[in-house]
Parts: sequence; C-alpha cells; structure tokens
Amino acid sequence: MQDAPVVTESASAVAGRQFRYYDFVMAAFVAILLLSNIIGAAKPAAVTISGEQWIFGAGILFFPLGYVIGDVLTEVYGYARARRVIWAGFAALLFMAFMSWVVVALPPAPGWEDQAAYESVFGQVWRIVIASITAFWAGEFVNSYVMARMKIWTGGKHLWSRTIGSTVVGQGVDSIIFYPLAFWGE
Repeated sequence: MQDAPVVTESASAVAGRQFRYYDFVMAAFVAILLLSNIIGAAKPAAVTISGEQWIFGAGILFFPLGYVIGDVLTEVYGYARARRVIWAGFAALLFMAFMSWVVVALPPAPGWEDQAAYESVFGQVWRIVIASITAFWAGEFVNSYVMARMKIWTGGKHLWSRTIGSTVVGQGVDSIIFYPLAFWGE
C-alpha cells in the first residue's frame, strides 16, 4: 500500500497569506501621515458649533486615521511589524521635510509669480516640522505599545476598548508634545 503524498505549504506561502495586506496598510499609513502634514497643515479651517466658532488645522480631520491604522497594524500584524511601519513613516516625514526645504529654497523660474503662495503652503517653519515629527514618533510608539499591552491584559478580547484606549493615550502624548514645541513663545 502506497502512502498518500504529504503536501506542505512553503514558508513563503504561509508568510504571504499572513502578511497579505501589510504593504497596503503600510502605504495607507504613510500616505495619511504625509498628507495630513502637507495638506492639512497648510489650511486652517473653521466650523461653527452652537454659535461658537472653532478654528483648527484641517489635518486633524484625517490624522487620527493614522492611529486607527496603527491599531490595525498592531492587532493584525503584531507590535514588531507596527514598529517597522512607524519607522517607515518617521523616515518619510524626515524626507518630506527635507524635500520641502530644498524645493522651496530653489529659485523660481523667471516669470513665475507664485513663489510667495508656494512658500506659504510648503515652506513650513522648521520648529513646526520638528514638533510634528517628534510628536508623531512618540505618539505612535505609545499607541502601538498600549494596544499590544491591552491585548495581553484583555486576553485578546474587547477590541473596541483597546483601539479607543490606545488611540486616546497615543493622541494625548502626540498633543502634549506637539503644541508646546510648535507654539512655544507664540
């Protein structure tokens, strides 16, 4: 009697399934991070609630999605992979700041009269950029760490409490660092 052939999956097939959407989630995280800092930082917005006007940076509308994606990364792919994405976002922010500085500093072509507007949008003050990068780095690592610790504490249950709790703590750390650094003495 002949034994049935043993079929085993290769390690790459298992890893491919386990990290199936990891690269897309990482791309979304980095895109939200960069766009919130470029597009959102360039426009103050105002809304009226109960007759009182509230002014805020428009980037705050989408920036929290980065924390939600950070939670998904930690929950689905683990703390180590989430840290890797945070470092990728940190490197992308540094490169964005450097690229913005270089492009704004380049002399405009003759006849181009929009340099002042361009500088207004992309010529971010270095103090703001450094504050943003520092706050992001600390807030995201805290968010991911709290999410991972809460998963252990809850035995993998109560996802809603882990995502809300870690986001509140991460955003809190982000805000506590960003605002004093960015607006000290203003």
